[in-house]
Amino acid sequence: MTLNNDKLILIYGFNQEEIVNIGELVLSNKLVKFKVIDKHMGKMKIESIIQGLILPVADGTVSNEKVVLFNNLDDEELEKTIKIFRNSVDRKTIFAVVTPTSINWTFDDLLEHLAEERKWAERRKK
Repeated sequence: MTLNNDKLILIYGFNQEEIVNIGELVLSNKLVKFKVIDKHMGKMKIESIIQGLILPVADGTVSNEKVVLFNNLDDEELEKTIKIFRNSVDRKTIFAVVTPTSINWTFDDLLEHLAEERKWAERRKK
């Protein structure tokens, strides 16, 4: 498979009201388009989600984490988008960039990895 280079924000774990607010944020700030990852996409590869494939797969991890993933934004777009989102979403939201490695992972695996990274970082702060 080739890397899909669509500029895209992927969001997970937000309720309907938060998703509407994110949609308004994206529109009013002229940010790149966004896509919602739902709990039925846990076993899908990030690349498939970005490409817009809808695969009927078993539920993955139903985590209560909130995640915002950025695919292929340039540094300026990324900085602007993170700043806007940080002021508008839950403080515990995990922000991450899709990498050439993580694009081949399932969403569940990536979510587990990001949660572990956050735990490690929090332990280091103490």
